[in-house]
Amino acid sequence: MAVNATVPPIHSKRVEAWVYSVLNPIIEGVRRELLLLGRGDLTWRAYSHRCEYIRPIQQYLDESQLPNLEDFLCDPLNPQFKAEFKRHDLALNEVEGKAERFFTGLMNSELFRKEVGDFFREYAEKSSASAGRGIADMTNEELAKYVVEYLINNTGDLPPHYLTHDFWKEYRPRFPHLAEEFDPYKERQSFQDLQFAVVDLRRTSESLSNRLEEHRRDLCARFDIPAAPWANGRKAPDAGNAFS
Repeated sequence: MAVNATVPPIHSKRVEAWVYSVLNPIIEGVRRELLLLGRGDLTWRAYSHRCEYIRPIQQYLDESQLPNLEDFLCDPLNPQFKAEFKRHDLALNEVEGKAERFFTGLMNSELFRKEVGDFFREYAEKSSASAGRGIADMTNEELAKYVVEYLINNTGDLPPHYLTHDFWKEYRPRFPHLAEEFDPYKERQSFQDLQFAVVDLRRTSESLSNRLEEHRRDLCARFDIPAAPWANGRKAPDAGNAFS
């Protein structure tokens, strides 16, 4: 397919579309990624085996704007971004795969599930009926899934409305120190592999974030367009009288 090598004119609506509907949402999404990764929260979910708020690049865009993404990626003004987006998504796939491997390993461990069951019974025995009602209807397996999810996401205190709030608050510090015959989860190879994958994703996202922000600045300066739509739908003032 032939690539259009024509340079867009100044104030190009096409370039505006790249900035507003492609670059801006991706930059926002990757910045959120970095905040989450900075505190070790992968937002990985046991029910989907996916990270909920760290997503493939295309999923940061509104579906109606995918034609603008395709146009952005095929234009020579935006080199290398197709490869960089792919690199990001591969790094994310690696994290999700390593998280699933760690999850499966713990869920298949009879000793781990026994520890969860013992903690659950201990918690139920010393809790009042009202305090324990939140997880009373859970099975041991269901609770174990939540526990592994929290370990993967480096989860601290949970919001009070979570059913597992009280249980996790009390027993979270005890999971790094399980029975001697069971490897502490942080020493498991699968957990260490996950951490290496997270470091790689964070490094990839940092590089991508810098490139995206630099490219947005370049496009905005080169084509004299604002970095976001003007307030209330109004057009930005001409550069010549912007401060008049």
